[in-house]
Amino acid sequence: YQCPCYVSGPGNVSVVLLSMEGLRITRLPSLPPSEVPSKSKVVWEKFSPQTKFERQLYHYGTFPEGFHWGVSSSAYQVEGGWNADGKGPSVWDTFTQKPGNIPNNDNGDVACDSYNKIDADLYMLRALKVKTYRFSLSWARIFPNGYKSSLNKKGVDYYNRLIDGLIANNITPMVTLYHWDLPQALQDISGWDNPEIINIFNEYCDFCYATFGDRVKFWITFNEPQTIAWSGYGLGQIPPNVNQPGDAPYRVAHNLLKAHAQAYHTYDEKYRASQGGLVSISLNAEWAEPLDINVPREVVAADRALQFQLGWFAHPIFKNGDYPDAMKWLPSFTDEDKYEQKS
Repeated sequence: YQCPCYVSGPGNVSVVLLSMEGLRITRLPSLPPSEVPSKSKVVWEKFSPQTKFERQLYHYGTFPEGFHWGVSSSAYQVEGGWNADGKGPSVWDTFTQKPGNIPNNDNGDVACDSYNKIDADLYMLRALKVKTYRFSLSWARIFPNGYKSSLNKKGVDYYNRLIDGLIANNITPMVTLYHWDLPQALQDISGWDNPEIINIFNEYCDFCYATFGDRVKFWITFNEPQTIAWSGYGLGQIPPNVNQPGDAPYRVAHNLLKAHAQAYHTYDEKYRASQGGLVSISLNAEWAEPLDINVPREVVAADRALQFQLGWFAHPIFKNGDYPDAMKWLPSFTDEDKYEQKS
């Protein structure tokens, strides 16, 4: 999909399509659907025969000049203050506060206490000589019940102080709008399995663009939507812990894709001209490759595995607005949906 990558862990790649040179937006033409195996098999042909040492050498000298190195966090993992100053509960609060769900009954009620330690966080970022900091907003801290009508000014003040502090220290803020911590009130109406949440999420994004967009120029709608859909609604490993692998993940992914497209176009139509920012998405996939690149059946199997993970989201967004052919039994997009996705 020809996008720069940010490696988030062994075997797991999060793709962030954000050009750091200027803020020019290039409309990509609609591309033909990926074949199976796709043309990306040339990656395996080049790298699969290599030794581990040879693979590690790839990381040296391959990042372009101007590549922005930074650090990242997510709201639930660092903020704490789970009910401070009017914040509403999220699905992660609900999950971790139930005894037995987490080893040692650990939770994020306090975590790193970043909600109360902005100055300390900024000091550490300066010490690391960080130039870019990616963090996520807690939806439930801004809108405690998920809706704009529940606006919590103290939550907004917290993020304003953080953003202003970053800029004062010459650190570029990169903001993730959703990093898994759905307001519990929205999960009570079935969360991402409910198509109504597409418009609710857009209302939240619209508010964030209007409130923080004068200073934030890099936005990420969703962090790792494949994990949201599959681990949250298929395997039930993370909140909301729905174990319905046969159908729920595909409905959820469909809603996530439409929510991303709507949030993107809201920025494009209302804010881009005045704010000059970029909106993208952070995709993830478990890497797969054929055991033997000379066996066509194994090449097809590895390619299909990546189509079902990365292609599930990247193909609609970056190719032609629709799912890969290997996944065409999924819920269908209308022609209007396809146009919104690929634009």
